[in-house]
Amino acid sequence: MVSASGLRTVVYVVVGCAALAAGGCSATYYTEDADREVYEIVADKQDAALGRALLFSVESDKAIQDFFGEAGERDRGSPRRQGEPTEALPEPGPEAITITAADALRLAVLANRDYQTRKETVYLAALTLTFQRYLFRPHPFATGTVDLENDQGDRERSFAGTSDLGFSQRLADGALVTASLGLTALKYINQELGDTLSSTLDFSLQQPLWRGAGRRIVQENLVQAERNTLYAVRTFARFEKTFAVSVATQHLRVLERRQIVLNEWRNYQSLKEGRERAEWLAEADRLPEFQVDQAKQDELRAYNSWIVARESYLNALDNFKLVLGIHVESPVVLDPKDLERLAPAGLVEMEPGQADVGVWEAVAKALQERLDLANTRDGYEDAGRKVVVAEDGLKGDVDLVASIGYASGANRGAQSARLAFHQGDYSIGLEIDLPVDRLSERNALRETQIDREQAGRALSLLEDQIVLQVREAYRGLEQARQSYDIQQLSVELADRRVESTELLLQAGRASQRDVLESQRALVEARNALTRALVDHTIAGLEFQRDVGTLVVDQEGQIHGWSLSENP
Repeated sequence: MVSASGLRTVVYVVVGCAALAAGGCSATYYTEDADREVYEIVADKQDAALGRALLFSVESDKAIQDFFGEAGERDRGSPRRQGEPTEALPEPGPEAITITAADALRLAVLANRDYQTRKETVYLAALTLTFQRYLFRPHPFATGTVDLENDQGDRERSFAGTSDLGFSQRLADGALVTASLGLTALKYINQELGDTLSSTLDFSLQQPLWRGAGRRIVQENLVQAERNTLYAVRTFARFEKTFAVSVATQHLRVLERRQIVLNEWRNYQSLKEGRERAEWLAEADRLPEFQVDQAKQDELRAYNSWIVARESYLNALDNFKLVLGIHVESPVVLDPKDLERLAPAGLVEMEPGQADVGVWEAVAKALQERLDLANTRDGYEDAGRKVVVAEDGLKGDVDLVASIGYASGANRGAQSARLAFHQGDYSIGLEIDLPVDRLSERNALRETQIDREQAGRALSLLEDQIVLQVREAYRGLEQARQSYDIQQLSVELADRRVESTELLLQAGRASQRDVLESQRALVEARNALTRALVDHTIAGLEFQRDVGTLVVDQEGQIHGWSLSENP
C-alpha cells in the first residue's frame, strides 16, 4: 500500500535524523569543530590587529617535557665556570639543567599559568563571537515522533509517525524567516480502518518596522562580539610584551643576585686573608690588637653578608621557577654567561639637546602603537553606539507578521500526501505595542550616556598616563646609562684604593680601618656595577614596551634583544 510506504518514509526520516545526531554528538567532534572555527577567527583578528597571524592554541602541550629533554641533552650538569669557588654557591648537581634567557622566555610561554589563562580568555572571546555569527545563519531543524497506541475501548491499535523538517534564519535587518515541512503517517493495525498520510508546508515572516529595525540596531551584539574578540587579541598581544619583559627582568635579577653572592664571597675571602695578615703584623708588634679585632669583626660581617646574599639568591631562583611554571624542586640553574653577553657597547650616550626631541618622538610613537590605547579608543566608539541602541529602545514595537501554509488535506483512507498548492492559507498583519511605559528603557539610556562620558574620561586619562610612562621610561634609560658609566669608574677607583691602602698599611702609614673601608667600598662598587648593567638592560626593554615597539613572537622571544634567539 502507498500509505504503508509513506509511513515507512516518515519512520526512516525520524530514525535517520536520530542516527545522524547520535553519530555526530561525539564530544571530540564538537571540541575539534569549535577549535577550528575559533582558531580561524583568532588568526583573522591577529592579522587585523597586528598585521600578522601567529600560532595560537590553548591545548596543553607536551612541549614542556620536550623542552626539558632538549635542554638536558644540550646543557646538563654543573653550570659553574672554571675558577669559581665551590663554597660560594650551592652545587646544582649533575642532573641540573642550565637555562638561558631565551630558554626562560620559551619555557614561560609554554608553562606559565597566567599566560595560559590569558590565552584562554582570547579563546572564549572568539567562542562567544561564533555564537553571534551563528544567530545570523540558517538554523535547520529536524524533529519527529514514533508512537504505538492501543485503545481497548474502541479496539483500535495504531502505529503513528511524525516528522518536521525546516529552517529559520534571522536576516541582517531584523526579519525572522521560518519554513517547515511536516509529515504525519497513521497506520491502523486493524486493516479495515485504513491508513492516513498527510503533509504540511508553512512559511512565516516577522519584520520589525520601528523598534529593533535596521542593521545598526539588529547587528549590534554581533558587531560588539567582533570588536571584543579584536580587543582580546590586542590585550593578549600587549600582555605578551609585558610578560616577556617581566620574565627577562626576573631572569636578570636572579643572575644579579648570583653575581652579588660571588662578590660577597670574594670580599669575605679577601677580608679573611686581611685578618690573617693583621694577626701576623700584630705578632710582630707592627699593628695594635684592637685593629686585629676590627679585621675579625669585618670578616664576620662579610661572612654574614654572603650568607644573606646566598639565601636571597636561592629564594629569588625558587620564585622565578614559579614564574616559569615549573616545580620549585626542579633542578634548574640560570646561565651565568648571560650577564657577560650584556656588553656595555650598547650603552649609547645621547647627543646634547637631543633628549627632548627623542622623548617627544617616543611619545608620538606610543600614542600610535600602543594596543591598550587602541582598545580604549575603540571602546569609546562602542559607548557611543550603545547610546544609539538605547535611544532605539524608547520606540514602540510595530512588527509586520505574515505567513502562508499548504496542506495535503488528506482524510482517513487517503493514499497520498501531495500538497494542494492551489488551496494555501495565508495571513498578514501588524503587531503593535505603543511606547506608553518606558521607565527601564529611560534608565538604560541614561546609563549608556554616563558610560560614554566615563569612557571619554578613561581615554583621556590613559593618553596622559602613556605620555607619563614614556617620559619616565626615557629618563630612566638615560639615568641607567649614566649610572653604569659612574659605577665603572667607581670600580676602577675602588681597586686602586684597595691596592694603595694595603701597601700603606704594610708601610705603617695607614690603619686597618682604612683597609677594611676600601674593601667594603670595592664590593659595593662591584655590586653596584652589576646592578647598573642589569638596570640599563631592563630600562631598555621597558622603554620599548611602553612605546609599544617591542616585538615578541609566539615562542616569547624578544626581537632585537642580545639575549634572545631572534636578535
